[in-house]
Amino acid sequence: MSGVITIDEMIGIILGQKESQFFDCKRARIDPAKALETVVAFANAEGGTFVFGLEDPEKAQGKARLIGVSEKSQNIDDLINLIPKEIVPLLADIKQEEIPIKNVRGDDDRLMVLKIERSSEVHSLRRGDTFLRRGASTRKLTAQEIIRLKYAKGSVHFESEPVDVSWDDLDSDLVARFQQANKSTNVDKMQFFKDNGLAVVHDGKVTMNKAAVLLFGKNPSISLRFKCGIKVSHYLGTEPNFSGEPNFLRRPFTIEGPLIRQIQEALKYLETWLVNPPKLKGASFKNSVKYPSWVMQEAVTNAVIHRDFSIQNDIQIRIFDNRIEVESPGILPGQVTVTNIRHERFARNPIILRTLNRFGEDAPNLDIGEGVDRMFNMMKGANLYDPVYWSDDLSENAVKVILFNFERVSYWDAVSRYLDEHLRITNGEVRKITGIKDTLKASRLLKQWTKQKMLEEAQGVAKKSKYYHKPGVKPEARLFS
Repeated sequence: MSGVITIDEMIGIILGQKESQFFDCKRARIDPAKALETVVAFANAEGGTFVFGLEDPEKAQGKARLIGVSEKSQNIDDLINLIPKEIVPLLADIKQEEIPIKNVRGDDDRLMVLKIERSSEVHSLRRGDTFLRRGASTRKLTAQEIIRLKYAKGSVHFESEPVDVSWDDLDSDLVARFQQANKSTNVDKMQFFKDNGLAVVHDGKVTMNKAAVLLFGKNPSISLRFKCGIKVSHYLGTEPNFSGEPNFLRRPFTIEGPLIRQIQEALKYLETWLVNPPKLKGASFKNSVKYPSWVMQEAVTNAVIHRDFSIQNDIQIRIFDNRIEVESPGILPGQVTVTNIRHERFARNPIILRTLNRFGEDAPNLDIGEGVDRMFNMMKGANLYDPVYWSDDLSENAVKVILFNFERVSYWDAVSRYLDEHLRITNGEVRKITGIKDTLKASRLLKQWTKQKMLEEAQGVAKKSKYYHKPGVKPEARLFS
């Protein structure tokens, strides 16, 4: 955990945790082979903290849970020795920490804490079983679920799979443009595709892959028989109206076709809206739209390039008076999280990423690894709030970026930096870091940011221990750094 805390504070934090997606605890008498299942499950999900020597919160309360590993310390030693031997591929990124305690008998003892990071690979036990953490449970996966998880993490590439299509299914003009941009107009087309990762050898012959269809197909949704377009929904107001008449500015529409044209058409609509925004309902003036154009381009392009194409769903662009939401199918790939997304890189679809970048002047992406960080800087330069990234767990399979269309309050920068380091913040901490003396003023700011969807409110263990965190961030996921 960031910052210096005492042993007593650390024990208090642990005792305050409930078993969840990110936290589990067991007495030392647990079978090491059974504990390995939870270690694998955390690594395959979002990571988590596993504490040994601690009684289940359903069976004891407070310090009565501090049993200690001395109950059967050999089991813990066996577990540590089994991790590098029985988990494949090797799970290297595990932090281990011992916390000294007085156990329930009043003797000197310790808790053993394992901090398992989210992995970019899918891990299994050597005996062949694969597990995933879902909520407070560890679940064994079926063969089909393992494949889905590999697609989600990007350890298996959907784009590389062969597909039975012909040149008649592709947009010949777009193929010619791509060859021209790469000074390869005289090269055999299939050889050119093979050289650029767009065709593979399958059953003894060169066959186009799914990336080729997504990038150059006349209509990939038809050729691949699944939804892989962009759906645009434009609302009047700040929330959808689920009762009565829908509050759409226009009927929602779907953009299909080659990926580069999906990006271009979506951006054309957004640019038109930027130049000529609609009047607010009941107002005599037009809504003021301040988003930098490049930020919208990056949000849409990233959604297309990094989405999980194995999920049969469209990208969703939802436009409101005060924000734009771009939602892409799939969880964040590899080791990327909402807290490190500004600087961490992982390409779920490297062929699509590379190909779009090689369209010459029409390329929608720079592919220099600085796009998300530049989005944050440009929004700040426009005096708008930071983009918010939100990634649901594996049950929902969605990544969302939200761009806000209202000016940032000066206190926000200090609060945002604090949240990036500590993940959660209270009213008292807001006042301490901003210099605000009035509790009510700090409370109003927190409520304003929550209403604007910049923050989410959460309840601590104690009745009055309310705190706030950024959307998509799970404070309980990181007990120790």
